[in-house]
Formats: sequence, C-alpha cells, structure tokens
Amino acid sequence: MNKTLRYSLLLLSAITIINFGSSFAFNVVGRTFEFSPLLRLVMMFCASLVSAVVITFIIISTAPVLKNFLTTYRQLLRLDTLSHPLLLKLQKEAPATFQHSLQVASLANKAAKSIGVDAFLTRIGAYYHDIGKLKNPNFYIENRREGQEHDITDPHEVAHLIHDHVEDGIRLAREYKLPDEVIAFIPQHHGTLLVSYLYEKAKSLNVTVKKQDFRYKGPKPLSKETAIVMLADAIESRLRTVKELTAHEITHIVESTIASRLEEKQLDLSGLTKTDCVKIRSAFIEAAQTVYHQRIKYPEKKV
Repeated sequence: MNKTLRYSLLLLSAITIINFGSSFAFNVVGRTFEFSPLLRLVMMFCASLVSAVVITFIIISTAPVLKNFLTTYRQLLRLDTLSHPLLLKLQKEAPATFQHSLQVASLANKAAKSIGVDAFLTRIGAYYHDIGKLKNPNFYIENRREGQEHDITDPHEVAHLIHDHVEDGIRLAREYKLPDEVIAFIPQHHGTLLVSYLYEKAKSLNVTVKKQDFRYKGPKPLSKETAIVMLADAIESRLRTVKELTAHEITHIVESTIASRLEEKQLDLSGLTKTDCVKIRSAFIEAAQTVYHQRIKYPEKKV
C-alpha cells in the first residue's frame, strides 16, 4: 500500500472513530437521564464540538508530518518527468545509462505494484539510481562503443572508480535537491555487493586481494522499494547482454538473480517476504517478456 493511500485511510479511520465515540458517549448520557428533545439537540451539538476539538488537535499535532509528506509528494511529482534537467543531462551525456534506467524503472514499477508497495517512488528511484555515472560516462561499458574495453592493469583502481559513482550520484542528487527518499536508491541498489569480475581479475594477477576492497559500501536495501530496484537493475543488465534472448532465458535470469541476492543476504533488511519474492518474480518475468518481446525467439509451429 502506498503512502498516500495509507495516510488517507489512517486519517479517515481516526475521524470516523472520534465521531462515533463522541456521539455514542453523549447519546448514552442523554438516554440515561432521559433528557428532553431540546437537551438532546444540545447534547448532539456538544458531541460535534468535542469531535471537532479532538480532530483539530490531531491535525495541528501532525501538521509537521503532513507538511513533510505533502512537500515530498510534490517533489516526487516534479521528478516524475523525463524532461527533468538531471535526466536530460543523463540522456545527452550517458544515453545508454539513461535507457538502462528507463528499463529498470519499467521492470521495478510492475514489481512494486505486484506486492502493493509504493510503485510511484520505486519508478522515480529507478530513474535516478545511476546518475553518478554522469561524472565519467565513458568509463562504463554501456556507454562505450563496441570493441572498446578497459585494459585492467590495476583492478583495485578500477574498483575504486566504479565505487565512486555512488558517492558522485549522492552529491549530484543533493546538488539538484532530490529528496532523501530518492537519494536512498543510489547506494542501496548496490548494497554491499562484490564486484566479482574485478575481484577474480585481481586474484589472477597474483596481487594481495581483500574482498572488502571490491565491495560496495552499502547500506543493503532498507526498504522493499530499494530492494526491488536492486533486483531490477541486475536483471536488466543481464538481459541486455544476451543476444539470443528467449522466454526460457528471461525466466532463468530473473530466478537466478533473485536467488543470488537472497544467498548473498542483500535483501535481509528490506522486509521482503518469501511471498513477496514469488510475486516479484512473476512480475519481472511478465514485464521483461513485454519489454524485450521483439528479441524473444519462439519455436516455430510444426505444420
């Protein structure tokens, strides 16, 4: 259930309970003492007055929370557009990263809806999760031309540069005054994952290797929304590298990615349940088959 609906239901419930409780209490008093019709009207007025006072007190007391909620919601509305200056900059300077972010947003949005969490926030978080790559867009493989590859002579240095895009993204997000709820997606979608290919490269070069040097700093996803984007990011990245994409391959990539993140305990703090993971799996598969439909090869029908 998203925040807007949750807040609305909470407020509606509170007002209903207060009105019912006040009316019931005064009605009991009126019946007990057998008041005249005029006094019953006075009692009804008193009941309404008490309800109004209590509700007003609650609204005033929660005004700062409500103000923060409305401010964040308005900020999110402004961010939910591909014409935002930061996304336009990403589209111009790192077009492949921009397209990746759109695909991640599409996958994550459907997965969030499948388990009833904030799909609106999830989609926006996915738009901005990789903005740190703007500092050096051509360093990342998706923005380089085919055939251009890193000459990895120092895996530690490359790992350091890759890790830096998280801090760069946070700084850029603060510069553009993105809300904390969106900024959280930048570090949490990587969690404390190991950059395994660099770690293995370092080991092959017979240099001193510490796993911690090749891990992102985290934190691990602290909400269902950021966990979904972590999964969508990894799934989309893997789907993009497969030339002969089939429905079976999509299913395998989705299932193995979720299993891998669970095994690495990256989702432990997110609140995702086993039931959530089953629903998310189905949503990812359905969304991926829709997005990558043109690349899926189905077996030919036998006549």
